Amino acid sequence: MKNYAAFLTLFAAACSSAPLSFYGVAPPGRDTAYQCAVAQLNIMGYTIEDGNSDTGFVRGRKQTSGLGTQLFTGNTYHDVLTASAYDNPASGETNLRVVASRVAQQDVDLIAGLNDAPAQGEDIIAPSDSGKADAEALLANCGVSNVTGPTRGQEQFLLEGLVDHF
Repeated sequence: MKNYAAFLTLFAAACSSAPLSFYGVAPPGRDTAYQCAVAQLNIMGYTIEDGNSDTGFVRGRKQTSGLGTQLFTGNTYHDVLTASAYDNPASGETNLRVVASRVAQQDVDLIAGLNDAPAQGEDIIAPSDSGKADAEALLANCGVSNVTGPTRGQEQFLLEGLVDHF
């Protein structure tokens, strides 16, 4: 039964599609926090795909899969980080939140290049370890304190809770 539980834990981890949020208190000024998030995404190699300085929102994407993975799975994988900077009127603090997720873009055939079919869509899946690390690095490099987010222990607890339901 323990082997079964271990398998279910791994299976649940592989199937989990929940993005993870990390947030904390940034140095004062929403515009400063927003500009820092944009700069950090660029430094880390993310392509800015959406953003609005008026609302303090920016989203970046970075391809994380190689040609071998694309040929084998038919998917291109991207880490996606979405940062939101906002001033909290109740506390007077500036907050920065980063949501980490991963996208599997279904656009490559097993024999790449032989089929000119258009992309077939995207699936949002759980963030990669590198995506989670990038989210935490973005916050740290922007001077965010009191970072809150899922710890590895909390992630494992959530997965074990799923196993207990099977």
